Parts: sequence; structure tokens; C-alpha cells
Amino acid sequence: MMTSGHAPTAMIADYAAGALSCGMSLVVASHLTYCPCCRDKAARLEALGGALLCCGKPVDPAPSCLERALARIEAPAAPAPAAEPRDPPLPRPLCRLAPRDGDIRWQPVAPGLAAFWLDGFPGERVGLLRARPGTPVAAGGPPAAALVIRGALRQGRHIWHPGELAFPAGPEAPEATGAEPCLCLAVRPEPPPG
Repeated sequence: MMTSGHAPTAMIADYAAGALSCGMSLVVASHLTYCPCCRDKAARLEALGGALLCCGKPVDPAPSCLERALARIEAPAAPAPAAEPRDPPLPRPLCRLAPRDGDIRWQPVAPGLAAFWLDGFPGERVGLLRARPGTPVAAGGPPAAALVIRGALRQGRHIWHPGELAFPAGPEAPEATGAEPCLCLAVRPEPPPG
């Protein structure tokens, strides 16, 4: 079980290389908004990757590369986001995908546990989980990774606080702990249909 609250270096390297799944990328990007240590490590790994690319042999782009790039440039711009409060309740990468905290339509999952599932993550179940203290944080199974946004998570003797990444291990799901409800961004693999 990973207990430090930081993203492992290999995970940050995969994130910097664009090799993580979409859900895990969102979790890491959100964690980086809290953690200067991991943010610095990601910047150094991205710089290293850029330097390595400079040393490689050039590769001819696919024939449709220019057309696709021009189409993205010419596509209508997304509407400007609404002004954010000084202290946004959710990490910036997550703000782009989820409504403001007061606008979230929570779905009850179990007594004391509610979820807001995010779309667009093939092969993964990604969402916000809100749990009352003492409630296990397991919607369809324990998460592979969870970023604590508010409150705290406990598994065994380890407690994760806001901004920390939890990688639960073992048969028991982590549970919300402390005086306030726990809000976390959780991701777990989705079993293939059939």
C-alpha cells in the first residue's frame, strides 16, 4: 500500500509522457495542483522527455496531421469559463469536468455515501465520492486511487488528508474519518462488459 500521499515517480513519469489512462491522468493532474513536490517532479520529467525528443531522429507526420491540426485551430472556441471564486472548491483540472460544488447532483450509492460520476473515461469509473465520517468509500469496489479534496480517508492506521493521493490496498475499503464528510476524486478500472 502506498502511504505517502504523493504520486509515485513512475506514475508521474507516465503522466508526463501521456501514457496514463484518462482517469488516472485526471487524478494526477488534480494532485499536482496541491503538491509542489510532485509538480516539480512532473516538470523535470517533462523537460527530460523534451530533451530526449530533441536527440531522436525526425519522423514524418501522418498525411492527415496538418488537416487535423488546422481543424482544431479553426474549431469554435469553447465559451469562457465563469469567474472562479478565490478559493475554488475543486482542483482546477476537475473544475473543467464537474459543476460547482453546490450544483453537483449527488446519487446515493450506499448509506452515508454519494457519488457524482464523470463521463468520458472509457474502461474506468471516475467520479467524486462524498462520504460521512465512518463510511467506507467504495462505490462498486474500492478505488484504485483516490485524491482527498476535503475531509480525510483512513485505511488501517494511515490517514490521507486534502491534496494527498490514496492507493488503497487489501480487502477493506478506506473510510471517511474526522469530523467532516470526506470528498474525494476516485478512479477504478471498469470491468469489461459481458
